[in-house]
Amino acid sequence: MLSYQHSYHAGNHADVLKHIILGDVAAGMFNKDAPIFMLDAFASRGIYDLNSPEALKNRESDSGVGKLWPLRDEPANPPGVRRWFKLISSLNMDDSYTRFPGSTAMLHAMAREGDRIAACDLHPQEFDTLRVSFQASRRFSLLKRDAFEAIKGMLPPKEKRGLVFLDPSYEVKEEYRAIAKAVAGAHRKFAGGVYVIWYPLLPAERHNELFRELKHSGIRKILRIELDCGDLFPDMQMHGSGMLIVNPPWHAEQAMQQSLNWICDKLTDGKGRKQFSWLVPE
Repeated sequence: MLSYQHSYHAGNHADVLKHIILGDVAAGMFNKDAPIFMLDAFASRGIYDLNSPEALKNRESDSGVGKLWPLRDEPANPPGVRRWFKLISSLNMDDSYTRFPGSTAMLHAMAREGDRIAACDLHPQEFDTLRVSFQASRRFSLLKRDAFEAIKGMLPPKEKRGLVFLDPSYEVKEEYRAIAKAVAGAHRKFAGGVYVIWYPLLPAERHNELFRELKHSGIRKILRIELDCGDLFPDMQMHGSGMLIVNPPWHAEQAMQQSLNWICDKLTDGKGRKQFSWLVPE
């Protein structure tokens, strides 16, 4: 959706869950030395300014990174949370969190020498900022390319190991089914890939369309990780979010569980409802 700009929402509670769990998945895949191809299909601008007029309009970051930042040095923080705090700190020299990393920044920071990344976005302003934030190279492609076309055209990767991250805006209601169909099509060509799908929890509950399509796709082994914040952030229509992970690396499952527990405890003061279960078992 070319009207959507994530700067208005950057750093909120959904970004917390999204980026920490994505980091846990990538870290779990890195347990093997073989190189990985990582596709960030809806990259947006990669790094966000939380002091921008867009970010300050609704101050959604107060529901996420703003609430958690004072906990950054806690020794009991789980590995995925420590990784996330460390990345934010690396972008800010003044002990603040105003330069906030998105998914592309997370994958770029974690990538090893032999890994390859492609980050796609069609929005002109978002893509221009993405190119300013990162320098393209042989192993790091910045593509002004439709996400669904990229999924079709870039899989299977030559590395034979891959992580595909999908977090569309869902401003168009058909995107829930479109994402499920795109993953089903990609899975037919690249069944061993790891597909990470983010979704929002909104009053219309259209995420259930995504669930239904995936359940009927024939794909097995889909993990559901979800946090419902209830009415803790009444100024936001989105009351929670979740991640569906096709072929989750088993090395990452304990780390993801620890991260979810921590986020629920610290972000919602233990009042949120969390899910860590199989949408579709093996």
